[in-house]
Parts: sequence; C-alpha cells; structure tokens
Amino acid sequence: MKRMTLAVLGAAAFAVCAQADPVTITLLPASGEIVGQPGQPIGWGFTLTNPSPDDWVVLTGSEFLGSQVYGTYVDYLSLASAPLYVAGPAPESSTVTQAWDPNLLLGVGAFDVNATTPTDTDISGNIVIHYSVFSQDPNDPNFDPDTATLVPDATISTSAMITVTTPEPSLLASLIGLPLLLLGFARWRHRLAR
Repeated sequence: MKRMTLAVLGAAAFAVCAQADPVTITLLPASGEIVGQPGQPIGWGFTLTNPSPDDWVVLTGSEFLGSQVYGTYVDYLSLASAPLYVAGPAPESSTVTQAWDPNLLLGVGAFDVNATTPTDTDISGNIVIHYSVFSQDPNDPNFDPDTATLVPDATISTSAMITVTTPEPSLLASLIGLPLLLLGFARWRHRLAR
C-alpha cells in the first residue's frame, strides 16, 4: 500500500512539474554573439518570457562567467537606476523585451573591452541572469515581498561570445576624413572673407 501511495504521489508531482513552463531568457542578439572594437563597451539586450498564469518574475542581476582578461563585465540589471523588469499575468505582460542601450544602461549588461585587447580575439563564456519569483505583482501598491516571495534567487544561464575586431576601413576613413573636410571648409571660408 505504501509503495502504491508513493508511486501515485511521485507521478502527480512529476505531472505538475512537467506541465509547468519554465521561465526563459533569450539574449539579444539571439545567438549571444556580439562584436566590438578595443576600448569600447558592447552588450546584450534580452527577451524574458514567463508563461506562468499565476506568478510574476523580476530580473535582479546578471554576471559573465568567462575570461575577463580582455575586459570587464558590467551588470546593468542590479544597478539602482535599472528599471523593474517584471513578466507575468495581467496587468503585466508575460514577455518583456529590452534592447541594449549603453547610454541609458539598459539591457542585461555590457562587456567593456580593454583598449589593449588584440583584434581577432574571441572571448567565450556564459551570461547568468538572476531573478526572483513572486505570487503578487511587484508593481501592485500593496505588494509585500515578505509574504509574496516564492523563489528569492533563481538563475538562468545562456552562452555568450564577444569577438573583438578592428574598425572597418570606411569608419576609419570617415573618422579621419571628416576633420580634414571641416578644416578645408574653414580655410575656404577664410579665403572668401579676405
């Protein structure tokens, strides 16, 4: 009888777990591969999906697990100025997308590539995103984290790749050519003024 009860309980628990859709995070770009030059920050946006009809997910932080010999990872999600990214039932949306914006510090985070990093360097690793799960909408004025917290710190990991390249020749030409053009224009105006 005990075996039968344990088997039924185990099957029920497995069925509940099998039906629960997991929280997913997709980096933007979806491949997780970003390209940049030495001395520049490059980073990732994300799409967060929470298919649960009953719970809310809030992103709380991120980290880069991989070599940081060629740069430093900056976590945008845990900054005090970071928006509250919430995915869940109405009035929230089950999917939240945020493009990377280095000026507003939006997205998952950035990798600040050292100015001395050799070009054609690939830096591989994983982005680990931390999140919490709540039984109440964190944007609700009556939200109480003491009673609404279901999971205080869960993580999702996804692969990431940083490729360091040289600036394109057309970019170099425009960076050098524009000042020369402005200098020529200034000389031309000076001659006309005589």
